[in-house]
Parts: sequence; C-alpha cells; structure tokens
Amino acid sequence: MKRLITRSMVIISLMLSATTAFAQKSEQVYYELIQYQVVNNSQMDKIETYWKEAAIPAFNRLGIELIGVFKPQFGAHGLDLFVLIPHNTIESYTLAWGKIAADAEYQKVGASFINRPKEEPVFFRYSTSLLKAFSHMPKPEVPLHIKGKSGRIFEMRTYESHSRHDSKMKIEMFNEGGEIALFRETGLHPVMFGETIAGNGMPNLVYILGFENMAERDINWDTFVKSEGWKNMKDIPKYKTTVSGITDVILQPTSYSQM
Repeated sequence: MKRLITRSMVIISLMLSATTAFAQKSEQVYYELIQYQVVNNSQMDKIETYWKEAAIPAFNRLGIELIGVFKPQFGAHGLDLFVLIPHNTIESYTLAWGKIAADAEYQKVGASFINRPKEEPVFFRYSTSLLKAFSHMPKPEVPLHIKGKSGRIFEMRTYESHSRHDSKMKIEMFNEGGEIALFRETGLHPVMFGETIAGNGMPNLVYILGFENMAERDINWDTFVKSEGWKNMKDIPKYKTTVSGITDVILQPTSYSQM
C-alpha cells in the first residue's frame, strides 16, 4: 500500500509539472516561427480569421501570449504569413499544439479551417523553426514608442553562417560583444533575438526590430552604421567573417497581432 501511495504521488507530481510548464517562466524563452505559403488573397482572409478567432485565443488560454502575426510589406514573400509564438519552456513548445487540439472552443471556432477538404487548400505548405532566445535578450519586447500604433513596422533579419563556430561567434558579438546594447543606443529597437535550434538554412540566427515607420528605420540604421561603436566592433578579427548571408524582410503586423 505504501509503495502504491508513493507511486501515485510521483504520477500526480509529474502531471502537475506538465500542466504548469506553460505558466512557469525560464530565463530564456523559446520561439516557434511559422511561415505559411498562402494560396491566394481570398485564402489569406481564411487563415487570418483562423489565427484571430481560434488559434490565438486558444494559445492565450494556455498562458502563451504576445503572439505576433505579420505580413510582408513588399518583396518575394508577398503571399506569406509569419507567426511568432513565444514559449516559456521547451515543454510548452512540444505540448502546446496537442493541448489546443483538445480545446473544445478552438475546435468549434476553427472548424472551417481545421477540417478543410483537400480540394480547397488555404496554404500550400508551411515551414516552422524552433529558436532559443539570446542570453542578453531572454524575452520578447514591444518597443513602447510603437505599441499599438497602426503604421508600425517590424524588420526580420536572418543571419546565416558557414559554420556552427562562426554562428556562435556572431551570437557572442550580439551578447557579450555589445551589439544588442549598441542597437538600443542607436534606435534599432529589439523585439527578439533567437538562435535557430531546428529549421531551414542552418546555422543561422533570427532577430526582429520594431519601428514607428520606414523613415525611422532608415534614419536609425544610418546612425548605427556611422556610430563609433560599430566602427570599432566590426573590425574585431574574431567577428569579421561570422555572417555568410543575410535575409531581410519588412513586416507589417496584422490588426490582431499581439506584437
């Protein structure tokens, strides 16, 4: 009997740990970054309705908040939709979709999207990446001066490296090397920084900046490039060859984005 009680206590403890994993905050969050290739503009409306009315509320009920949903302002990704989901723990990342699939309200509100027939696709495919937040920016932020402003934009930049070592060196440059701090000083307002743990084009890192508009973005990037801090930092030998490719996408948040 004593053994049975002990075993039951262990099981209950494990169940409680799994349930509270969504609410407990680790020092560095994990990011789930999803990119949809949407079929056409009319289908874009359907996928947006799904995120606005079904998916985001379901994630919020799990305690997963500050979900960003973005559309490219221009360029090659014109019919893509980007979704950024911050997870407080790796357990949240692995369990969240199963949790919302069991959510009756989610199933009801999202039924037309969830149960869509093969002959009427909303998107061709989607890709997803798992990222871990940088030590010097462990959680996402929304710059106060742009919060809630309709004209705000976000810039998402992906830095690829030719080796894992060089990718780590670039991350060090942002953290201990002081580049994130220099971003803040020169008006490049950080929203998130993450190292890609699993995804395409590895090794790489992704970061997002927030601006009031394109004019602020252009002026502040110019300030950064001309700053003494950057002039000194970029010539440090161990950091000079750390980036082999850059992808830059200007994003507009949807009306229901929580970022």
